[in-house]
Amino acid sequence: MTWLFEQQLVIVALGVGLILALGAAWSASGRNELLYCLGAAFVLLIAGLITERMVVTDREAIHATLLTIARDVQNNNRRAVLAHIYSGAPELRKKADAELPSYQFTECRVTKIHKIEVDRSAEPHSAIVEFNIIASGTFKQSGMELTDTVPRWVKLQMLCEKDGRWTVAEYEHDNPQRMIMNPR
Repeated sequence: MTWLFEQQLVIVALGVGLILALGAAWSASGRNELLYCLGAAFVLLIAGLITERMVVTDREAIHATLLTIARDVQNNNRRAVLAHIYSGAPELRKKADAELPSYQFTECRVTKIHKIEVDRSAEPHSAIVEFNIIASGTFKQSGMELTDTVPRWVKLQMLCEKDGRWTVAEYEHDNPQRMIMNPR
């Protein structure tokens, strides 16, 4: 049922459809009960929209986390980027800590999210996320320095910390053609 909390349009369409049907029925019959039902349907529509806004699903939390990570990378906030790494992945933290000083970003933005698959039966809860990014900046590797804009395909395994935050446990990245050439 979490899909309902992610689809404002479904709530609006159902609510407006019900209101229109009740309005037509009331207009044809003139019965006060239908007018009361029409008012109740309107109240339920508003309550549904408020509830949808208040409930944050795992997919929405992961999406927000991706945007936060991209912003932290763009701002070159290494401490914040490292805070997005799962507490049980010290080797990933070491790898990122060694790799990040080689990059000076001017832009990092998520361009398309291909999938967010959440596994609530796993302990801790896990998710596989695949998306594309555009990153610009200065990149140092093998003694060379390059300033460029690069598109990347990224796959993350994310795990939910005990405090409810979604963090990165594993990652891989490649050219965006990988997503086109190897659809799953």
